[in-house]
Amino acid sequence: MRKSFYVFFLLSMFFLLLFLISISSYGQSYQSFKFELDQIVKKAKLRLGPFRILPTVNFKNIGYDNNVYYQREEDNPASDFTGTVSPEIKLYFLFRNYLILSFMENPEYVYYFEQKRERRWNNTLSPAFKFLFLNRFVISGNYSYSNRRRRASSEFDVRANERIKKYNSRLFYETARSTSFGFSWSVRTIMYEDITLPGEEIYLSRALNRKEKNGNFEFYYRIFSESFFFIGGGYTEYKFEHVQSSWRDSSSYKVYSGIRFPHLGRVRGTLSLGYKKLIPKIEEKKGFSGFVGNTGLNFRLARFGFRLNYNRDVHFSYWTNIIFFNEDRYSAGISFYLTKFLRIDYNFNYGEAKYPEPMMLRMPDGRYEQIKRRDIHRAHIVGFVFRIIRNTGIGLMVNFWKRESNYYWENRERMFVGGYITYEF
Repeated sequence: MRKSFYVFFLLSMFFLLLFLISISSYGQSYQSFKFELDQIVKKAKLRLGPFRILPTVNFKNIGYDNNVYYQREEDNPASDFTGTVSPEIKLYFLFRNYLILSFMENPEYVYYFEQKRERRWNNTLSPAFKFLFLNRFVISGNYSYSNRRRRASSEFDVRANERIKKYNSRLFYETARSTSFGFSWSVRTIMYEDITLPGEEIYLSRALNRKEKNGNFEFYYRIFSESFFFIGGGYTEYKFEHVQSSWRDSSSYKVYSGIRFPHLGRVRGTLSLGYKKLIPKIEEKKGFSGFVGNTGLNFRLARFGFRLNYNRDVHFSYWTNIIFFNEDRYSAGISFYLTKFLRIDYNFNYGEAKYPEPMMLRMPDGRYEQIKRRDIHRAHIVGFVFRIIRNTGIGLMVNFWKRESNYYWENRERMFVGGYITYEF
């Protein structure tokens, strides 16, 4: 009787979460020591002395962009040819069966034929360690540094230089059945450089530079061979660097739960549901409380592949009088394998960003009106992939993107035609 109730409870939780199709990805990235050790041995087959090496090279966004800076049509958008090469190397040192030392380095060069401002070397690196002691306890830590030019959120029309430093540590207890639970602590510093293009002078460093301190609890329970039920929660404190932005200081609480599916199989990804509460330090400013998510599910059925994604969260805003905006993003895709060497892809993306507080705007007719900004994003992505060898393929695609806003100034369109290399054919 107890066993039947237990099975019924797990199935009910699974289908409830599947119906909601909502995820909170906070903290569910933990892998047990044994699983991570096995994956390293399996994938990093290149050896150099005592080191195991896993190199990869990605070629992305090679093509033509008709609106590099997401400008309005009446402003004569700048277009250009572009391409990105992104080599990555992971280096591992395994000492017996209780110590993993690793190092990841990912330099990346982004090239634009005419827009020299957008040419740039990006870089991400991360050393880490994982130590097993008393056959059950695992202590781990890592440092990561990222220096990239990117659009940090949908609010960014122009890419901006972003530097992120993060220190993270974990203490976990693991059982023989791969059940694990523990605590994690992290400190993340985020810094931006200002955008100084004509008509786009935005002082990001004053508005968004901040330090985030986070404490988290995580619990994982294996329910199938490589699938895990997880639950957790945590607290984050946000402290902004500049005095002019101290009114943005906030804190947040979150809880989440879900199921993580294996990396291989007919169903892959993570299914979860979370709740978050963001509390500004200044009581007069509006906060946020509600469901959050970050979903990624992939299904394979005969010649068809299906993709479902959902993201919901709050993002800090660089607008002068607003702390954050909340955004929902939906994505659905389908792939059809015409032959063993040719695949056709289609994806539809929909996003909705809402600003919780009103802003005063000057309308085209000269009058002033107070509105709560609301943006709608839509993208249609069509393409096909040729398989070269094993799971490696060359893809070609067309991306039509459009943003519609009740703030007329923010209506934009873009088209990108290009190619890429994928390792998941």
